[in-house]
Amino acid sequence: MFSKDSARQADACRFCWMCRHICPVAGATGSEAWTPRARGLMISMIERGTEFDKDIAEAMYHCTLCDACANDCVTGYKPSEYTREARMRAVVEDLAPAAVIKMIDTISECGNIFGLSAMGKLFEKAGKLPEKAEVLLFIGQTAEAMRADTGVHAISILKKAGIDFTVLADEPASGAYLGELMGYTGDVQAVAAHTAKMIADTGAKTLVVLNPADAAMFKEQYGAWGLLSGIEIVTATAFIAALIADGKLKVKKAGIAGSLQEPVKLTRALDEIAPFKAIADACGIELTELFLNGKMSRCIGTVPFDMYAPEVAAQMVRVRCEDAVRLGSDLIITASPDDFYIMSKYATDGVKIADIYEILDGLC
Repeated sequence: MFSKDSARQADACRFCWMCRHICPVAGATGSEAWTPRARGLMISMIERGTEFDKDIAEAMYHCTLCDACANDCVTGYKPSEYTREARMRAVVEDLAPAAVIKMIDTISECGNIFGLSAMGKLFEKAGKLPEKAEVLLFIGQTAEAMRADTGVHAISILKKAGIDFTVLADEPASGAYLGELMGYTGDVQAVAAHTAKMIADTGAKTLVVLNPADAAMFKEQYGAWGLLSGIEIVTATAFIAALIADGKLKVKKAGIAGSLQEPVKLTRALDEIAPFKAIADACGIELTELFLNGKMSRCIGTVPFDMYAPEVAAQMVRVRCEDAVRLGSDLIITASPDDFYIMSKYATDGVKIADIYEILDGLC
């Protein structure tokens, strides 16, 4: 049985078609089985006696938990909640796809979903940092393992602004990816408690978070669990935009044109839109707004989703590139290591993907 709230929401969603047009997975694939309504219908059927099997479990993982559906819902329902609960059941009942179990095991064994770390390379490029500081920069798994250059640029920017900060040499996972794969179980809460202790032990008063997925995890779930109390949690985009506004970073104009791929964890989960645009404006970037922007920003996948369904993630990126081409834009700029990593893999010919931190670092 599902929780009363999940069952109630799923029961309502099974009758409604109003968000299917906004779902990035359904839009990219044309699959009715991968819409929020379909997942609601499946859960409603389980509540009425249908067996929860591997086919239903698979459908629950063809979702990025981006909350485009919730943002569009006039009744305030949030399909990601019952989808996440279904994933928890799928893992507990040994119904989750093998690829999902492999990711969970890799994070548990290695502390990183990619099974590797480039923190040594990052520190080699970034130079020596103090062991303790007022500000702690949290790099995140993707920038740690696959996009170390993004972490290096973020570190360089904070150094240029004269910020007293440090980075954890043995940075643990926030639990964001685990929570996406298996729900907010006791195991995920244990990971969060361990990470919170490591952060608190640095003595930092401000936690600057590079990856929006981690920022949402820290602000939402850690707060709900009573973790990191007394530590200010701020996204890297908001922190750096404030440095620019305060005159601590002097930025030259790039003289380029492009479009922003606004991270959905910033715009929808954290209701943060202005800082990314403020940084782009400071860099002198002439912006062309993409179709579906701000709180309606189109999701291009998450790292776990890309590892589970790469062909779908690739199609979602192609759709976003088509959005840019239709508007005459050939440059898409990201503010998330995850978005930069995924879009760089699948971008179509004629569309370039750039990282706002690299652009800014080169201009200040």
